[in-house]
Amino acid sequence: MPQRSRTTISLSAGLAALVLGLSACSGSTPGADTGTTAGGEDTLRLAFLGGISTPDPDSAYDGYELNLVNSAYEGLLDYRPGQAEPELVGRLATEWTASDDNTEFTFTLREGVTFHDGTPFTADAVKASFDRRLAVDAGPAYMVKGVESVTSSGENEVTVRLSSPNASFLDLLASPFGPKMISPAALKEHPWTGEEDNWFATNDAGTGPYSYSAFEPGVSYGLKEYADYWGEEPGYANVDFAVASNLSTVQLQLEKGEVDGLIGYTDSASYASLESKENLTGYTFPSMQTPTLFVNPKSPELSDDATRKAFMAGIDFPSLAQKALGDTGAPTTQVFPENLIPAELNQQKIQPVPGALPDLAEGKLSGGTISCGYPESSASGQSLCDNLTAGLNEAGVKAESTGYASGTFFPALEKGADGPDIAFFSGFPDTAHPDAWGTVFYTPDGGLDLFGAEVPGVAQLLAEAAETDDEKLYGEVAAKVSESAYWYSAAKSLGTAVFQSGIGGVEKSYNPVITGYLQLQLLTPAGS
Repeated sequence: MPQRSRTTISLSAGLAALVLGLSACSGSTPGADTGTTAGGEDTLRLAFLGGISTPDPDSAYDGYELNLVNSAYEGLLDYRPGQAEPELVGRLATEWTASDDNTEFTFTLREGVTFHDGTPFTADAVKASFDRRLAVDAGPAYMVKGVESVTSSGENEVTVRLSSPNASFLDLLASPFGPKMISPAALKEHPWTGEEDNWFATNDAGTGPYSYSAFEPGVSYGLKEYADYWGEEPGYANVDFAVASNLSTVQLQLEKGEVDGLIGYTDSASYASLESKENLTGYTFPSMQTPTLFVNPKSPELSDDATRKAFMAGIDFPSLAQKALGDTGAPTTQVFPENLIPAELNQQKIQPVPGALPDLAEGKLSGGTISCGYPESSASGQSLCDNLTAGLNEAGVKAESTGYASGTFFPALEKGADGPDIAFFSGFPDTAHPDAWGTVFYTPDGGLDLFGAEVPGVAQLLAEAAETDDEKLYGEVAAKVSESAYWYSAAKSLGTAVFQSGIGGVEKSYNPVITGYLQLQLLTPAGS
């Protein structure tokens, strides 16, 4: 479970070094026979597939650009990398306390830290950084919208007061998307006036182990080591990202040794192909990404409770997960993503009923067609829809799989009875707290309740749980959600990465919440 202590938590100097430099002297990856990389011993060359979002710490909200953002910027808290169960650790805060009612949080700040422009990190940076996130007002701004005041007691202690209780606040600070500390001097020199004149789109003013170097947006991005970084020095002095237009190009570059690694992007087939190459090593990591089947409450075929529940009971979800995701996923029996609430409170209530689908084919679903929608950008979504509809047709239930081009998926799901009957969406919570999943996915105002399904009592339970952090309340939500049969967590996705075999530290650098992002400073030439 996420560590949400109400007592002071200290991070010793030794633990700080462990958190941020786990693999500074990593051993060789199995099969490695060289310490060199495609870019030389000092430069790590990675690939982005297609474009990425602007690596501004206050607007970055897709995922892959976090490899840049979280290399240059740091927040007050973080999650320990390289382990499945999320554990809060300090980053720019060394100690923290929370009031019993989750409205007041006090942080002791790390001393001896400087921003990349030379400005010392002090308590003044916290309020300035929160204010900038609110001014930009992009997707992750919600994480600080509940902040009522930020006050300091000297240069190295700051107290944050919220306007209402929020038991997830510490986890929001630790989120990969969470608020980052930015140099107050840079903020004063480059105030937010809009995206068209955004200095932070190609420059940085963080405290991280790397700073931004040469940027050609949409073509290439660079990171260079920050010489005065407070923690362990990174394994590579430089990290260069080249943007490729398609996966085939990256595969060829990896096989030829022209690129050192690819983080994420691979589906089951391409991952299996790459990891089979003699010069490459494939990695899979636990994550909270959870491919979920959503049911349209206005579906002409599935709006009836009994029919919908029988339909869900008839699907062999473990088999579906294996067929569709292969080595890049695994079955799950839980409702919320695993490790958010105790497993005993988080079990699916609808049990498998062999033969349910043929019965529906001859009864309630006779003559109808089940349409399964997925975003064309999601290889896992397509594979899940394709495999599910194939199984439905085999059972006698007519079904079709439909992909939606970029920008059309979400509008299609808002068409009510004219939209697809079901849809697969592979989402992950912003942070390792159950509210970051429950409120977002299971309430109509949450943003990712894709068809707008609403179960009586769920919103109220989530609101109470957000204040009290009572795990039993989240368990009640899980039960209601599962019993409704409007959602089914079909599997758990694994993060993937493929690297040249001469690179170490990969298995220790993943984030427990999201895929597609590694702590790059932990990667090293094998044998270093």
